[in-house]
Amino acid sequence: MPTVRPKIIPGELYHVYNRSVEGRIIFPSQRYYSRFIAALRLFNTTAQIALRDFIKLPHINTGIGSLYNKGERLVDVGAFILVSNHFHLLLRPLIKNGLSLFMQKIGTGYTAYFNLMQKRSGVLFQGKYKNKLVDKDSYARYIQAYIPLNALDKEMPDWRTNGIIDVQRAKKILLTHPWSSFSSYVEENRFPGIIDKKFINDFFDDRGDYEQFVLSRTDDAYDDTGIGSL
Repeated sequence: MPTVRPKIIPGELYHVYNRSVEGRIIFPSQRYYSRFIAALRLFNTTAQIALRDFIKLPHINTGIGSLYNKGERLVDVGAFILVSNHFHLLLRPLIKNGLSLFMQKIGTGYTAYFNLMQKRSGVLFQGKYKNKLVDKDSYARYIQAYIPLNALDKEMPDWRTNGIIDVQRAKKILLTHPWSSFSSYVEENRFPGIIDKKFINDFFDDRGDYEQFVLSRTDDAYDDTGIGSL
């Protein structure tokens, strides 16, 4: 039987994620990460953005303003992380079909850019993006920790089973991971136009509360949500 996708409701939170086909590296260099970051900002609008404008965009911080300041925002981006072969996003759709339109633009635009640069054709991601409704405050707190903590998997992979033992080392990894929303909440916002630092105020007392919660987490710590590991 075909999978029935959950109805997307404006104003609700959704954990959105996808992986590459065949375990392919989809961010082989800084240029590709930067282009996906640019997509998060550029495509967050009801206005039509030509693929050629996205592909030719020289850099995330140049040439983007005149394209971005059009139309109505599709989603709020509450958290994100990009790793070599997949991504995680926490999104709040602002209008009907906002999430699906945003992700369609992201998928089409980034795949077109990647294929052009790599001289390839075909799909890049494992089918349509996956999404899970974040229907509890405990889940919202959990997912805002889980998403940035993916940055630890390479250097501290045992965090999922043993917890974060070396907190200072973990904090350094999280703060220096260049393609994550974490540092924008605990330090200066590195992604204006994508992240609104006030987003976490709905679930945490302040940035110190958020930082402490993230750095005290393990996958097992979320059993009380009834969700388990993602």
